[in-house]
Amino acid sequence: MDKKINILIKNYSDNADLMNRLVVTAFLHCHHLEAKTGFLAQFVDVKPVDAEVLSSSISLEDVITIFELAIPGAERTTNGAVYTPCYIRDYIVRQVLHSATKPLDMCLCADIACGCGAFLYTLAETIHERTQVPFVTIFHHLYGVDISEMSITRAKILLSLVALLHGEEVKDEDFNLYSGNSLSFDFMNLPAVHENTGFDIVVGNPPYVRSKHIDAATKQLLPRWQTSRVGNADLYIPFFEIGMSVLCEDGILGFITVNSFFKSVNARALRRYFYDNQVSLSIIDFGEQLVFKKKLAYTCLAFLSKTQRDSLLYTKAELADVEAQNNFVYSRINYNILDDHRGWNLNHSEVLNNIRLIENAGEALGDLYVIKNGIATLANDVFIFRPTRIDENYYYLLREGREYPIEKAICRDIIKPNILKTEAEIAEKEEKIITPYDDNTNVIKEDFFINNYPKAYAYLQSCRDVLDARDKGEGDYGAWYAFGRTQAIADSGRKLLFPYMSDMPHFVYMPQRDMMIYCGYAIYSESETELLFLKRVLESSVFDYYMKHTSKPYSTGYYSYAKNYVKSFGVYPFTEEQKHHLLSLDTKAEVDDYVRRIYGLAI
Repeated sequence: MDKKINILIKNYSDNADLMNRLVVTAFLHCHHLEAKTGFLAQFVDVKPVDAEVLSSSISLEDVITIFELAIPGAERTTNGAVYTPCYIRDYIVRQVLHSATKPLDMCLCADIACGCGAFLYTLAETIHERTQVPFVTIFHHLYGVDISEMSITRAKILLSLVALLHGEEVKDEDFNLYSGNSLSFDFMNLPAVHENTGFDIVVGNPPYVRSKHIDAATKQLLPRWQTSRVGNADLYIPFFEIGMSVLCEDGILGFITVNSFFKSVNARALRRYFYDNQVSLSIIDFGEQLVFKKKLAYTCLAFLSKTQRDSLLYTKAELADVEAQNNFVYSRINYNILDDHRGWNLNHSEVLNNIRLIENAGEALGDLYVIKNGIATLANDVFIFRPTRIDENYYYLLREGREYPIEKAICRDIIKPNILKTEAEIAEKEEKIITPYDDNTNVIKEDFFINNYPKAYAYLQSCRDVLDARDKGEGDYGAWYAFGRTQAIADSGRKLLFPYMSDMPHFVYMPQRDMMIYCGYAIYSESETELLFLKRVLESSVFDYYMKHTSKPYSTGYYSYAKNYVKSFGVYPFTEEQKHHLLSLDTKAEVDDYVRRIYGLAI
C-alpha cells in the first residue's frame, strides 16, 4: 500500500478536489458502500481514473495517511502538518478518556489544530466502542479547528467514512469543524462550549512550525498569548496555553509535541507559565527516538489539567511500551528545583541528585574559563580550503575543476573541532582560510586588497555570486569579501577544542595560539598545564554522564555540546597535588575512577 499511496500523492497532491473524490470513491468500492445522500455524496459523482489503484484494499488508516501526506509542501511548512501514528493517538485518547469525570458520550472533546481529523477519528471510534452511542451523536460533541480549509473538508470526509462503515450517513451540519486560526478563534463563543464552561477533553499534535517559517498574519497573533509574547516562539508553544484556556475546570489535555520546550530559549515563557500556574503536568519523554517518519523531531507526550500541583511527573519511555499501551512509573519533580530560564533538567530522582552533586561540586565551567564559538564566514567552502600544492609564495586551491593560487600572506591556519578527536589528527585535518583582515581585525580596503593580494582577490571575485547571496542578499559585512560575522576573528591563545555534538567527550589541546576554528568551540587559558588537567576532567565518565543527562539528544546517539549545555558543569576545586596526580594517571579507567571519587559519585 505504501508504494500505491506514494504514487497517488505524487500525482494528486496539488489537486485537492480530485484527491478527495479518488479516496472516497476507492474506499466506498473497497468496502461495498454507497453514499447517495449526506456529506459524502458530493465526492462520488465522478470516478477518478486511478480509483482502482486503491479500491482493492484501503482502510481508514490509509485514508488518514493519504490525506496527511498529500498536503502541498508549502502548506506543510507553514502549517506544521504531520501524520501522527495510530498507536500514539490511541495511547493519548485512552489516557484522557480514562481521566474523564463525566460519561464519555457527554464529554465535549476538541482538537484545536485538527488537521485532517486523525485524533477526532480516534476519539469517535473509541467513544463509540465503549458506549455504542451513534456516531452522529458523538460528532455533536466533537470539535475541531484548523487553519486549512482543505484539511477541515478532509476531516469531515474521514468522520463521514467512519460513520458510513457503521451504517450511518451524516450531513455537513452534524459537524462542529471550523476553518480558522486557533490563535484568535473564539472557542468559548460556541454555545455548547460556553454552556459547558470549556472542553472536557483536548487532544492533538500542535503544529510544529519554526519561528522563521511562521507567516506574517499568524506572527501578528502570537502576542495575544503570554507564552509567545516575547522572543521568537515556535508555533507549537502557545497551543499549550490555548488548550488550557479552553479546558473546563476538571478537563484533561493530551498532546504529542516536540520536547524542545524542556530547554529551548524560546520556550522560557512556557516553562514560566507552567510554574506560575502550578499546572498539573505529566510528561512521557521519547528522548532521541523518532516518532515521525522522515521528520527529525524529538518528541514527548504531555498531559495537563487545571488541578494545581507543586510538581510535575516525568518518565522516559520506549516507543514500544507506548505501542503496547503500557502504564509507566513516573518521577515527581518539584517545580521549585526547575530553572525556567536556563531550562528544565528532567530525569529520574537518582539522576537528578547526581546532577546536583556535579553542578554544586565547584564553580561552573563557564564562569571559570572563557568558552567561545568559532568563526562564521557564511561561505566556508569559499574561504576555507586544503591546499592541493604549495610553493614559495602561494597556496593552491581547487574549486569546480579549476586551480587558483592564493597568496600565503593573506591566509591563516584553521581547523574544524567537529571532526577532531585527538591531538594526533591535527596535522592531517588542519586547513587554510583566506582572511581579508588587518592585524587589528579590520576588513582591509578593496584597493589595498587588489594591490597586495591580486590572486586571492581574483579568486573571491570568481565566487562573488555565492558571497553576495549570503543572508538572502541583505547582509552588510563592511565589504562584499568580508566574513558574514565578525565573531572569533580576533580570538587567540592556547585552547581546548570540542565539537558542537558528540557521542562521547573529545577535548583536543591546541598549543598553536593563532590557530582559528570553525564549526566548534574552544575553551581558552594561558596555562598549558591547566588545559591538560581540564582535558582529563572533561573527557572523564563524570562529564560524559553529565552531558548525557542534561543536554539535547540526537537519534544517532550523539548529544549537543553547545555552550549552554557545557557551561554549567561544576569544576571541583582540585588542589595542585590532586591536579598533578590526575595528570600522572596512565589509563582512562584510572582517570574515570579518580574523578568519580573526587566528585563523590556512584555511577
